[in-house]
Amino acid sequence: MKDVLNFFVKLLDTGDWSPRWHYGSWTGFHGWLYILSDLLIWLAYFAIPFIIIRFIARQQEVRFARLYYFFAAFILACGATHLLDAVTFWIPLYRLSALMRAITAIISWMAVFYLIRQLPYAARALKARVSLEVDIAAYKEAAANQQIKNILAQESRQLFKNVFDNSPVGIALVSPEGRWLNVNASTCEMLGYTKDELLKGSFQDITYPDDLAMDMAFVSQMLNKERETYQMEKRYIRKDGSIVWALLSVSLTWQEGKPAFFISQLTDITVKKQLRLEVEQKNAELENHLTRINEFNRIVAHNLRGPASSLINMSDYLEKSSSDADRDFLLSKVKDTSLLIINTLNDLTQLLEIQLRQEKQSSVSLFRDAYENSLHMLDEEYKAATPVIDVQFDVEEVLFPKAYLDSIFYNLLSNAIKYRQKDKPPVIFIGTTALNGHVVLTVKDNGIGIDMQKHGHEIFKYKKVFHKGYNSNGVGLFLTRSQVEAGNGKIEVESTINEGSTFRVYLSKNDLL
Repeated sequence: MKDVLNFFVKLLDTGDWSPRWHYGSWTGFHGWLYILSDLLIWLAYFAIPFIIIRFIARQQEVRFARLYYFFAAFILACGATHLLDAVTFWIPLYRLSALMRAITAIISWMAVFYLIRQLPYAARALKARVSLEVDIAAYKEAAANQQIKNILAQESRQLFKNVFDNSPVGIALVSPEGRWLNVNASTCEMLGYTKDELLKGSFQDITYPDDLAMDMAFVSQMLNKERETYQMEKRYIRKDGSIVWALLSVSLTWQEGKPAFFISQLTDITVKKQLRLEVEQKNAELENHLTRINEFNRIVAHNLRGPASSLINMSDYLEKSSSDADRDFLLSKVKDTSLLIINTLNDLTQLLEIQLRQEKQSSVSLFRDAYENSLHMLDEEYKAATPVIDVQFDVEEVLFPKAYLDSIFYNLLSNAIKYRQKDKPPVIFIGTTALNGHVVLTVKDNGIGIDMQKHGHEIFKYKKVFHKGYNSNGVGLFLTRSQVEAGNGKIEVESTINEGSTFRVYLSKNDLL
């Protein structure tokens, strides 16, 4: 204890030692190298704490500040020991130098213990810092990716806008309820409406009624996720009332699990559709002509070959016959057969004129005029039968060959009078109505009727007679059907034995004025 007290009493006493220059064999170079090195180390150790303190002062928040101060004190103390080493070359303050070394040792171990205690906190802080840096890096990457996505989305939107605005095909965005959300110029041009006019309504408003049910069925299936897209041919009603055919292709866009809007593409196929209908019509006409030609060939084979063969046979008999009575009889048969052939040829000529005439001269034909003309031609039959005729012409005129219409009235009215029941006065109804795109001419009687099960398939065939004893040649209904079909119409019949017959002639409504 006495030594310790004596140490501090003589702390600055230099009498017990000589300066370091006087110990050993110091050369000038060796001594000054030692002195200058210690001084430079002291200056560096002195500067470092001030730099640390300056750094701490500039930070808004410093973690582990005490550790920085311990480190600064340790460095400053180390520097002081080097300064005292240099001073002892002239002033032997060895006690002060020893004390400074002790202080340096104490500070250094205090820093060590403090560092050991703070290591777990530092590790967690470092981990948090690393995690934060990772989060920041991830955020920056996400932000960069989002920026790229935004750029791509903007480019995609611009590309879609360019396609939408400049597409030659109609494109429309439609709400799940059917309202127009956006339409391009091609859609407006095809439908004949302005954009503002379309956006005020829905596609249901301008869909042709017959096509709406199928379209809505497809829409329902898409909303129920039963299909992803659909395509159909449908008609729209333009602003001017005309019909436009479109090939409609539809897809549905979903957002957050809910239907957002339909993307509809509309391609105008009106011309294509018209061409297709014309081709189908021409094919039907061709098939009809082929059927008529085959029927014509059968008529020729059946109705001319037999009489011609009879003429040849009778000519042979004439050459061989020596009896005047036999020759007169054979000549009479030859005349009858020749008349039959001439009549058949006349019928076939009339049929060919109907079937093969390239241009049928249609004109405004009045149903009442055709009716009155037929009554005039049937004057004797009318007077003999005194029929009760009810006439109702709801449609008064039609664009149809007048000669054909007169002939149709004549044949149907003639049959109604001719095939009457013996014990009943004939009651006949003649009328016209408009029905499902046609004008229907109806001729109904209460005559003897026709067995449809037996003869229904051959009513309109050539030379078919279903009742004997009525002076009929079986040509009238055959010509009537040919004339009706030549005018793009059709004829149907309903009949019951002893109740009467009803003939309905369907003429195209397109021929109406």
